[in-house]
Amino acid sequence: MEKVLVSGQRFLALDALRGLAALWVVYFHVYGGLGYLAVDFFLVLSGFILAHRYLYSDKPTSAAVFISHRVARLYPLHLYTLLVFVLVHWLMYWTMPSFPDGALFTFVQNLTLTHNIGLNPQGLTWNYPSWSVSVEFWVNILFIFLITRKTSSGWLFLLSTFGLVSLVRLHGNLNAQTEMYFSILNAGLLRGMASFLLGILAYRVYLFYRDDWRVTRYAAWLEAACVLAVVGMLWSRTGGSAGMDVFVPYVALLMVAIFAFERGWLSVGLRRLAYLGEISYSVYLNHLVVLMIFRHFALQYGWDKPLILGLTLVTVLVYSHFTHRYLEIPVGKRLRRGLEGLISKPPPQAA
Repeated sequence: MEKVLVSGQRFLALDALRGLAALWVVYFHVYGGLGYLAVDFFLVLSGFILAHRYLYSDKPTSAAVFISHRVARLYPLHLYTLLVFVLVHWLMYWTMPSFPDGALFTFVQNLTLTHNIGLNPQGLTWNYPSWSVSVEFWVNILFIFLITRKTSSGWLFLLSTFGLVSLVRLHGNLNAQTEMYFSILNAGLLRGMASFLLGILAYRVYLFYRDDWRVTRYAAWLEAACVLAVVGMLWSRTGGSAGMDVFVPYVALLMVAIFAFERGWLSVGLRRLAYLGEISYSVYLNHLVVLMIFRHFALQYGWDKPLILGLTLVTVLVYSHFTHRYLEIPVGKRLRRGLEGLISKPPPQAA
């Protein structure tokens, strides 16, 4: 979940969409529903961003530098929210949570960002929204080593489609994270790779049509069509149509590519909400602890779900503003400089 840059300018509309998707996840953890599909949008957007920043960048980036950038971007806030979860859980219940795969074992996995690669198949653990951070990190590693500009778009599409169709056939929908198939295939990694590859395709679509006059002429209609497609899928989605989840990442591909142009009135209007995108990573990782606290008080005072959701949204937005400004960004920058220094450090000269 990064800021998207083109010629030094951010894609503000994509920032806004990412922020709205993060709020949808908060709603999902209060009311249920289809908010889990926001993760697939995040992964498509991640593929778009990394294709722009690294795959199609004018400045080549080594694998070591790329990995250091991903660690600096993802790890500081992940570690902070993990430790806050431990502290808050202890203060509320005076005990540590127990998990089928073991508390200590899963905690170490969280520390090493390996908590959703198939080592704990019996369920989510600790600050569980971070399962997708683990998936994104390892999918990013595969990306830098396996994908190049010459990688066929046809192969990316076929691999993605194979992953999504397989997941829906095996699980019934895309709300899968830790499950293991055939003892070797992790559902979260399969889901993450499939959506990420579509994000690369979204960037290629953007590049191909970026200077096309038809984009400007029909941008408003294309944006409206994307919104109608999303609304239609969500409106018609019931238990009997769970398999429709397979189409969501493809809709996300089109939506990311089209809104990246920022040529229609809807994308232009969304630019005003870009700050939601800036703090979306903080919102995503912070919200579970905030929700846990309000649920604790709700049991004592009889709060209903609308009140819990309202309090959680307001609190997590304010809280995330500060974690983004004073932890996520400055710590990430210092870690990035430190890791780049270690990588670029010249070898000692022989005596």
